[in-house]
Amino acid sequence: MSYSQVLSVGLSDSLIDDPSFQDPNPPQPGVPMNPSTQYTTPTHGAYTSSAQGPPPPIPGNRPPPIPGNRPGVPTAPAAPMPVPQHILNNHTADAPFIPIPVHAASGHASAQSTNADNILLTIVYNGLVVPNPRAPPPPYGNLKVQGYNPLVDAETIMNACKGFGTDEAALIKTLTKIVPLKMDALADFYVSKYGQRLVDHIDKKTRSWFGMGLHGLVTGPLAWDVELLHEAVDGVGTDEDLLTELIIDRSSDDLYRLSVEYKYKYGSDLSVKIRDDLSGQTEKLYLIALNARRPTESTPIDYTLVDKDILDLFNAGQGKRGRNEFLGSVGGYGAKYRSLTKVIKSEFTGHMRASLLFAVEGVKPKRDQRGIWRDAKMIDKAMVGFGTRDKQLVYRIVRAQWDRERFVAIKEAYHRRTGKTLESRVKSETSGDYQKLMLALIKGD
Repeated sequence: MSYSQVLSVGLSDSLIDDPSFQDPNPPQPGVPMNPSTQYTTPTHGAYTSSAQGPPPPIPGNRPPPIPGNRPGVPTAPAAPMPVPQHILNNHTADAPFIPIPVHAASGHASAQSTNADNILLTIVYNGLVVPNPRAPPPPYGNLKVQGYNPLVDAETIMNACKGFGTDEAALIKTLTKIVPLKMDALADFYVSKYGQRLVDHIDKKTRSWFGMGLHGLVTGPLAWDVELLHEAVDGVGTDEDLLTELIIDRSSDDLYRLSVEYKYKYGSDLSVKIRDDLSGQTEKLYLIALNARRPTESTPIDYTLVDKDILDLFNAGQGKRGRNEFLGSVGGYGAKYRSLTKVIKSEFTGHMRASLLFAVEGVKPKRDQRGIWRDAKMIDKAMVGFGTRDKQLVYRIVRAQWDRERFVAIKEAYHRRTGKTLESRVKSETSGDYQKLMLALIKGD
């Protein structure tokens, strides 16, 4: 394993479009496909039309690539590809629908699951099992998640939003207890029952930081990260802090999903947006991180490469601020000497320094090497000094609480670091329904 495993920031080869990929019927959002068209999958992986029978079941663990999404989409780990959306839209399964199995206590799924056609209903994103955005909805009368009937929650939310006022307490009590898989099932049910999307209804009836928090909960981990990415690079200026937390220290698979979903939702390549918004070394840093080809966590460490990286760092980094080579050897140096933060602070400034420190602090051996101490520090930074950085506090709390086990560790690290509980600190920095929402997420009960 080289520096890219330790730091999760590494150099990658140029991405070259596969000339064999030719989709005769590329998906067009909002345009229905011809229901008579069926598909088969040749050995080279391109989809071609066929008039013979229903499509065969195709397993997979990632969304399909979208034609035209080159250059700029990170190379995904080698894995089978699921049926693209335009095929799913045309396919009607004869076999009964199989709801997503979840643990009765936590409501979380422990692994990816498929329906009767072997089409993935869930995927793994940021360490969580989440709904596959390319999976078809369940047939009428079938539960999408095992043991969860969204009727009661849907009626509670509708009643809370009726009329001129809003029952914020009911929304907090209901939405903070629903895990992403069930929230996805609730959203499907809500639009089918009431004729409007759940997230649109919530956005209409809430506002400010309270509304932002509920919006994130309803949208879910992957879709909200895509929206936050767009906020970071859209319009005048770039939110480098937000961009760092969404791109740096992420797995190749997560970055692939982000890029594909960004392209699908906004119609543009994420790499192109970054190039348009940034320049110089900062632009290169984010593009390197976004397009890096990283080994999995289970890949054994290659100490020969580590030693080479350390030498490269010594020769190119110290005293030579801004050198590109420095970026390619930080991980090896940190793994060897465990004092890389001091080197970064002395060699870099601004967003470049902040991004590199974010990556290194996620793997520091004297901490937990899982980014827990770093994430506790990031939550605290949203509240230190004069005034509260409410946007940062909201997205950091909401994104952290989806992984409940990890969030418990973050809260413990926060207490060790500051001598205060996260609950008491947030309570002193917020007020009103915004405060009640944040405290409900922190308590997790």
